[in-house]
Amino acid sequence: MGDHDTYWKADGSYLPPVKPHTKAKHQILADYIKNWVVTLCGNNMGKRKTVTLIDGFCGGGMYVDPENNNELWEGSPIRMIEMVERGLEIVKHEKSKFDYDLNAKFIFIDSKPDHIDCLKIQMQRAGLEHYIHNHEKCEFICGEFEPLAERLVSEVGMRKGSSFFFLDPFGYTDVTMATIRKIISLGKSEIIYTFMIDFIRRFLSEREGSLKRAFTDILEADGYFMPASGYNILDQQDYLRNETLRLFRNRGNARYVYSFALLPNRTTVEYYLVHLASSPTAQRVIKNALWEHNNIELIYQFNRGVTGLGFSTPEYYERGTKIFNIEEENVRASIESLNNELMPVIYSYEDGIPFEELHVKTMQTNPSPVNHYMSYVDEQRDMREIEVWRNGKITKAKQLKPGDIIIKSSQGKLFDFKSFKPK
Repeated sequence: MGDHDTYWKADGSYLPPVKPHTKAKHQILADYIKNWVVTLCGNNMGKRKTVTLIDGFCGGGMYVDPENNNELWEGSPIRMIEMVERGLEIVKHEKSKFDYDLNAKFIFIDSKPDHIDCLKIQMQRAGLEHYIHNHEKCEFICGEFEPLAERLVSEVGMRKGSSFFFLDPFGYTDVTMATIRKIISLGKSEIIYTFMIDFIRRFLSEREGSLKRAFTDILEADGYFMPASGYNILDQQDYLRNETLRLFRNRGNARYVYSFALLPNRTTVEYYLVHLASSPTAQRVIKNALWEHNNIELIYQFNRGVTGLGFSTPEYYERGTKIFNIEEENVRASIESLNNELMPVIYSYEDGIPFEELHVKTMQTNPSPVNHYMSYVDEQRDMREIEVWRNGKITKAKQLKPGDIIIKSSQGKLFDFKSFKPK
């Protein structure tokens, strides 16, 4: 849920207003879940896949949207169910797996019984009443997420298959790093977690009392976010983001970690959506979703101290006032940024590097989705900087395959390492 002033009445007579950054968060979640199901099931060799989806801070299921005459806005639980169904529909029809089945279970948790009651009412109104009374398909739990975590991890382990945790708590003490590790240890599990960077900012200035306990015992962040003098706000923000990723990789045991910044203004990140996974495929899917909902100009990020993708509330309200196409500018900035990152890697492999390996080696340090990698390789191939080999022959195919070998060109000009400046 994320916002301290967000609450629901049990009978659904009061639904909270949805804020722009919450809408962006819900849209990212919806896109990701749909594509997650398509990827998991589309690549599954069998005819049935087991998945477990857990919303640890589910809320009451519906909001009102002040921007659109207080029309209803679906919350995360309803969107999760609908997007799993939509993903399965795509698998059946677009992937031609008409007899495919999905063994999906949803677990919705909230500490307030009024929220659970309201969620059930909203699910019924959304035509999802068949989930409410089917314990095999959907479970509602009233309680705090953290004390339930051990049980949830155990249930996911017994069900096997793949799992997804959406953790959107009110504050920074509601999920421990130990729980993050337990979820990741399941192997085929992923997390989207709301990480309140404002807490870290406060801790850097105070470092006492309850803040210190939360920092050391809950986040296990000793040795991270060290105080440093001379940082302006933008440099500090960049540092905080990098330390956040390092913390979750090392202490959370997540091999693949990526963040999406949520900015209430143009310069200050309030919190990050942090995606954690053990699989590069999972990060590939989330980066596609994050790219679609990014609304800040990548080319100007050096002025704002935001690394990677993000959502700025002012840009959301002013989306119709730009004198240039942000999407086109961002694609160009994204592809150009790959130059300093990819070419040194390609040239360090005398016998070439598979496209999949090139992508996995670099995907965590740039905002580019995989199709931008393909565009960049195509550009460099046209400039005779590199060659692409497939099955022992040079290929001009624009749609690259994971095993295609990218190698420095045997002819033409070579990459100018003298002009190369590391990030």
